Amino acid sequence: MSSVSANDNNKAKLLQERQEKLAKWKRQKALRDEQKKKHTNTGNSLEFLSENQQKFQESRNHKRKNDQTDSASKKAVKSEKNKSTKKISFDESDEESSMQKIQLFKPINNDAVGVKKSETKDDIDPLEKYMQSLSSNDNRNSVLRSVNLMDVDDNDIPSDGKETSSDENEEEFKYARIAKMKSKKQVKEIHYKRNELESFRKDFYSQLQQPFLNKNEINELRLNLGNIRVKGDGCPLPITRWSQLGLTSNITNVLVHDLKFQNPTSIQSQAIPAIMCGRDVIGISKTGSGKTISYVLPLIRHIKAQRHLADDESGPLGLILAPTRELAIQINEEVTKFTAKDQSINSVCCTGGSELKEQIRKLKKGIEIVVATPGRFIDLLTLNTGKLLSTRRITFVIMDEADRLFDMGFEPQITQIMKTIRPDKQCVLFSATFPNKLRNFAMRVLHRPLNITINSKSLVNENVTQKFDIASSDEEKFNKLLKILEKHEKSSNGIPIERDWNDSDYRDEKTLIFVSSQQICDLLHIKLENEGYTIYSIHAGKQYQERLDNLENFKSTPNSILLCTEVLSRGLNVPEVSLVVIYNAVKTFAQYVHTTGRTARGTHTGVAVTLLLNDEIPSAFILSKAIRDKELETHDPKLVSRLLSMNEEFEQGMQNGKFKVSQGFGGKGLDNLASKREERQTQEKRYYENDENPQLDNGPNSKNIREPSPPIQSTQIQIPKLRYQVSNHISPEGDAIFIAKVNVNDLPQIVRWEVTKNTTLMFVKNETGCSITSKGKYYPEGQGPESDRDEPKLYLLIESNNEKDINLCIDLLEGKVKEGIRRVGIQSIKDTKY
Repeated sequence: MSSVSANDNNKAKLLQERQEKLAKWKRQKALRDEQKKKHTNTGNSLEFLSENQQKFQESRNHKRKNDQTDSASKKAVKSEKNKSTKKISFDESDEESSMQKIQLFKPINNDAVGVKKSETKDDIDPLEKYMQSLSSNDNRNSVLRSVNLMDVDDNDIPSDGKETSSDENEEEFKYARIAKMKSKKQVKEIHYKRNELESFRKDFYSQLQQPFLNKNEINELRLNLGNIRVKGDGCPLPITRWSQLGLTSNITNVLVHDLKFQNPTSIQSQAIPAIMCGRDVIGISKTGSGKTISYVLPLIRHIKAQRHLADDESGPLGLILAPTRELAIQINEEVTKFTAKDQSINSVCCTGGSELKEQIRKLKKGIEIVVATPGRFIDLLTLNTGKLLSTRRITFVIMDEADRLFDMGFEPQITQIMKTIRPDKQCVLFSATFPNKLRNFAMRVLHRPLNITINSKSLVNENVTQKFDIASSDEEKFNKLLKILEKHEKSSNGIPIERDWNDSDYRDEKTLIFVSSQQICDLLHIKLENEGYTIYSIHAGKQYQERLDNLENFKSTPNSILLCTEVLSRGLNVPEVSLVVIYNAVKTFAQYVHTTGRTARGTHTGVAVTLLLNDEIPSAFILSKAIRDKELETHDPKLVSRLLSMNEEFEQGMQNGKFKVSQGFGGKGLDNLASKREERQTQEKRYYENDENPQLDNGPNSKNIREPSPPIQSTQIQIPKLRYQVSNHISPEGDAIFIAKVNVNDLPQIVRWEVTKNTTLMFVKNETGCSITSKGKYYPEGQGPESDRDEPKLYLLIESNNEKDINLCIDLLEGKVKEGIRRVGIQSIKDTKY
């Protein structure tokens, strides 16, 4: 009984202390509100802060003295409280704010040091509200700068049960905040262990029994189906009917009746069986050939065979990455057509500029398919410290218009995303063009992929009729555009021009006009509106909602005209588009293929007209290579002769080094800038090296006399290939460890420094996760270790449990070798006097 009465006394005493502190806090709050109101009216915020900081310092010193005297009694009360059978909980925020006259706002991140949100939710600092009210004041920045973080009381920091000083807490929060800023938008790599991976099924395709076909008969079958070319072993035979896939009646109705695909196209007939066999696939096919269906159908079948999402899982199971918002929206619409009647599969489109709150709401409910742009998907992965979205259940990854993803500089984001997905995933890439740079990345991401190419000799859709015209000025080109639009408008209104249409054949005919920049797009929009046309325009400078509205209006309005930049040259699927006008000449062949491919979608036909100026020589070269001979016969012979002469001029310029075909696909970052600088320096070196014996006119009336240039003492530097050896062994835990030894001893001095410096090694480590160590010592040229006891030549030891990371690491090091070679070239130019 005595112990019970003692506990009751302690509880009563503790309640009394808390009530006194609460009353004192209310008095202090009232005093602060009165002072705040007074100084708000006067507007002298700087003087108010300095005065209250002084009072705040006195309060903190007074509280520290009280804490030292009361610490023993508080510990005793706390121990008695823990021994009692019934626990009484109190609001910790009241205790933290006791003995204060005013609290200053400290911009710290509670999550970074493990503080729960519930501990600080109700502890709102009055001064914080006051600081927010100063947003309209011109002195706001100076007021914030006058607040010293070291003047903040320790009680502003929720206690974690440890006795630490103010300086220690300040340093802790300082470094925690820096760490939080550094980790922003950085996706953490996930290392999967074999015993943690949940098994899943990939192979769903059973090939029908057919008579045995030899290799020649299989090649002939693929040739008859559209010149299908396959690289890789174990590719199944192509299909010729939808019934060979065992599709449900709902999906078959969508294919045949809604999408008008009576039979599979060339890419569909070969890619769908290959993907459904569980193989990684690279699909290259012309625009409008149905590539989206080629991966959507296997994706749906793949997801339906997986375990359903649990209540605590947000998904997704399948991920589709697209380069632009419009393409991502269109892909999601195609997915919805097949999953509308299937409640077990939900999809969401996540793009930048759209409503993030709505996307988060859908993801929390659980999503099987996510269609996203790389930037927005990384945003979702980093939200709520990575707890909103998980990639552990992703088993199927699709990259549509993969070359454009790299052309827009998304390679680092895609690399980050791939590091979070399980290594045994199924991955497919689709595009109409496929550069060599993308092939190198595909070999690192995909496992033994099947490369399926359709009609590789001519990637321009045969249903597209190509036309062109050449103008001598911008004004003449605009007048030609008006004539094209007028002719097309009469045709679409039922007045046939050079066509044998009947009234029953009338259909909606839309027009797409592509320009090269946002400024030209806005200017041409105004000029066409002044001519009486109703124009919808889209470019990257417009707001997301405006772009979306204009695209919807273009689709819903009969015979409408859309003016856009290259942002819509990939993936836009509007079957009613019958005319594409390339107002500004394209710079790459890939751009021409995709731009002309916005018409003649599916089984439709269309016309693509290119308007050239006299000085656009490279574009004339691209057009002359793409246009067919029978299409040239329909043009004016004088126009054809001018095009061929421009083409010949470009080819001669390529031989002389004056012109060069733009490759594209280089991104827009520093890497591309460095390559252009290196190219310019190489051209300068070639110019001076070839100018050793100039033709001089030393006559008395000569005006162009110059002294001959001395020969340049520079040598042509070859880019060395890294020599390395890769081996593997089994660790005691049973995991395979891959080791690579990269020889750097024999590289040129500047190159060796570039490859082995700390910044380079740290960059490669962060990108690949490999362990890199410098071993051995440097031996000059012609020297080396004399015996086994001597240290070996200088080399880099690379270790990882993934062979793909080893290959990626070596690729990055080779990039640094090229950077070192570039520095050598710059140094040689600096050392040479012209």
